[in-house]
Amino acid sequence: MDVSPNEAVTAFAARAQEATRNLYRQASGLDGHATIGSAAEISDVLTSLRLLTENIGRSLPELGAWLEKRLCNGDLSPRAFDAVTRSVFDTASALARAQNLAMQLGQELGAAEVASRELIA
Repeated sequence: MDVSPNEAVTAFAARAQEATRNLYRQASGLDGHATIGSAAEISDVLTSLRLLTENIGRSLPELGAWLEKRLCNGDLSPRAFDAVTRSVFDTASALARAQNLAMQLGQELGAAEVASRELIA
């Protein structure tokens, strides 16, 4: 398999992994800092996570197209193609479920914010 000379795609994926790991550590307090401080902050985090899942969803077809091109060029064995394609499909399916849950969570958070404003008023 060819690897891009600058490995930018790999670097982007590694940075995304690091960012989500750091988000978990910060939100859980594992890094010794305060956890999420307000409903507004949670809303911002959820918005960012929603956008992240949308971006991943847009990337998966591109990865599939790259794999298909490599298979047609003879750079990838049919067995390897099947295994990786199955993994990409499973990831896309899990992502779709996660997007639905994130949408529901966002709606619940919105309802909670409205209720909390009514308590303050």
